[in-house]
Amino acid sequence: MRTSWLKLALLCSSFHMAAHAAEDLPPHIVGTWATGASLFEGTAEQLEMYFLADGYGIMAGSASAPRRIDGVDDGKPAPRAIVGWPVTATSDGDTLQVRPLRPKGETKGAGAVIPCHHEAAGPKLVCTGLDGKQIIMARRSVSVPDDVVEMVDTYRKQFR
Repeated sequence: MRTSWLKLALLCSSFHMAAHAAEDLPPHIVGTWATGASLFEGTAEQLEMYFLADGYGIMAGSASAPRRIDGVDDGKPAPRAIVGWPVTATSDGDTLQVRPLRPKGETKGAGAVIPCHHEAAGPKLVCTGLDGKQIIMARRSVSVPDDVVEMVDTYRKQFR
């Protein structure tokens, strides 16, 4: 499962932005969702999704933490590769469809959809990666950090 998140991140990062209609999301979806407490938690890959009320958002993923060959652990977090990309999300009840934004006219990856199902218990999002593997994310916050909102505002203006 660890390599599947990185493959998902790398595949989606190869897509460029495009105009896709976003729609309002229900309040129980808006906010921050993640596989861990941060992109740096633990040694496994991590994934985060940030959704604003209008359906625009950002998905970010980190590689697993590298291990030193000599086995020495100095207690500091190891550097990780982190990649993020803009997305739009649409919902139908508790089902969420997350799509990377692509340039107008770009057809490569046009069918890329990450389906998710919201489960109130937890609450959690259970998503299926492009490789078919399950990704489980817990709700970290009902809001989105200000710097993420600024990034979304920057690219949203290009598509309205």
